[in-house]
Amino acid sequence: MSESHFNPKDFTPQLPESVEFILSQLQMQGYKVYIVGGCVRDMILHTLECSDNAGLKSDLAYQNLPSDYDIATSALPSEVIKLFPRTIPTGLKHGTISVIYNSEVYEISTFRIEGAYSNKRAPDSVRFTTELELDLQRRDFTMNALAYSPQTGLIDKVGGLRDIINRKIMCVGEAYLRFNEDALRILRALRFAATLDFEIESHTDSALRECAKNLCYISKERIRDELTKLLCGRAAEKIMRKYSDVLNVAFGGMISFERLEVRLPQNMESKAFVWALFLAQVCDGDKTSKRDKVDKILESLKFDNKTRRYVSEILKACEIPLETNRQEIAERIIALGGRETREFGHLERGCASEKMSGDKELSISGERILRDMIRLKMAVVAQDSTQDSTQKRLKEFQKAMEQVLDSNLPLSLKELCVKGDDLKALGIVGKDIGRILQILLEEIASEKLKHSREALLIRAGELRG
Repeated sequence: MSESHFNPKDFTPQLPESVEFILSQLQMQGYKVYIVGGCVRDMILHTLECSDNAGLKSDLAYQNLPSDYDIATSALPSEVIKLFPRTIPTGLKHGTISVIYNSEVYEISTFRIEGAYSNKRAPDSVRFTTELELDLQRRDFTMNALAYSPQTGLIDKVGGLRDIINRKIMCVGEAYLRFNEDALRILRALRFAATLDFEIESHTDSALRECAKNLCYISKERIRDELTKLLCGRAAEKIMRKYSDVLNVAFGGMISFERLEVRLPQNMESKAFVWALFLAQVCDGDKTSKRDKVDKILESLKFDNKTRRYVSEILKACEIPLETNRQEIAERIIALGGRETREFGHLERGCASEKMSGDKELSISGERILRDMIRLKMAVVAQDSTQDSTQKRLKEFQKAMEQVLDSNLPLSLKELCVKGDDLKALGIVGKDIGRILQILLEEIASEKLKHSREALLIRAGELRG
């Protein structure tokens, strides 16, 4: 859509009731107040996508609906705290207060001017102002320097609307200064380019490449979070190839981006799987050295141990022969941790999904690992027409695995019809309880033992030795 077809005067987005309440409370006290930044950008994108699709449902349009709303005001932090009963001094030093309303958290920041950046990440000082325009001029990209209120409509002092319509990422002011102030903006530019499928404007492009060396000043956790969002973007592969030199600074030079061939899944809940698919492609070496390199990358980016183990187990599972013997499949599922725990959410047949906020809810099980192994290998072989036989074997393996999972065969200790207390009654104590239960489970899988309470107790007595 051209700029001439988008009339800012007609831009009247529907705001959540809670946001309207907060705006009205500040306005009634005589303060200037606007929603700003990414939420305004996303509402414009939503409007453009809906217009371009002429009333049709558009996945992109609904993806561009804001997930949160940032509010900027002329009110000082102390004045915001007085006005709202439930607040958190989230970033008091920089003028940001979190207001809790209707069980939602909204960040309210005082208009500010930033001082020098000595650490390449945050300003050494800030000075509050009552002028919105001065606040907008400190922001990273023009598309993020827009403001809106129902009273004033859209406010664009830096050409942000033009750049959104033209799908361009451009720094506010001098690009080199913006990136030299805060090196994280380099990865933010690439992340936005990947998630929005925007082009980076030429001067902005040159400046971010020149400043890439400053990424060493950014914490690994922040780098990890930006890279994760980038990987799930709809233009991730294109951006990673184009800016491989910049990204390899973040990855410590351990990535071979030219090996990236498989399209990464977008907007997945399972961020860990996206990382597994990505690293499986771009890390070279033999099986052992490749896994070591992958783990070294994950460790350097401060991933938790559960995510590191999950990715490692998938890569190891990719090396196993695709045998369809149900007994062997059962033994593998048991060895890897059994069936998926259903409390982590519904696990679709042939597809794993999870809510992964910081990987806290990432579950690891034999079922999960083998499903995701199939999914990963399917994604890889789908790019190669010579791999039809591998695709066939994967489908046969998956079918056999489903039969095992649908059977009454116990695949984890908790599915056994005897428990630790039953073994204690036989005089079995300490570590022997877990050891013997595991043997019982494995012998059932190998069809050496019937899964009945009587048979298991007799065998446990024999193993007590």
